[in-house]
Amino acid sequence: MRYVTILLLLGFSLGCNVVDPVSISGSVEKISPEAFANAAVTILHEEGYTVETVDPVAGVVTTGWRDESSYASQTFLDVSRRTRISVVMDFFTQEINVQMTKQKRSSEDPWRNDGLSDADRDRLRLILARIQERIRFIAQRESEVVATKRSIW
Repeated sequence: MRYVTILLLLGFSLGCNVVDPVSISGSVEKISPEAFANAAVTILHEEGYTVETVDPVAGVVTTGWRDESSYASQTFLDVSRRTRISVVMDFFTQEINVQMTKQKRSSEDPWRNDGLSDADRDRLRLILARIQERIRFIAQRESEVVATKRSIW
């Protein structure tokens, strides 16, 4: 009886495998909420994501699910994968956090979180770097505009 209980617990723990989304963060220059939203939306759109939610005041941008399934995995293995990205800006600390959630579905099973591959993590780091670069560009442009206005007055 004890072995049956252990086997059931082991099966239950493996069946309820929970994978948390992966997030990375980095610092950015001080910018307006609108400039943050512009940078995040621009880069996510260029990466092929459809932006669903933009709240500049809260510092949140989220995408819809993007299909990541290959033809072979869908056709022969009946496995589908999708990813979603959220970007959060902390205007107090000037930190930006980019989070990727990856899900997998086999056959008619429900979607469940899946771990990120090294390629997914590299893509997440690239997205963060591109958003940081875009924010630097916007901050530089904003400071040039302010300097130009001061020289005019």
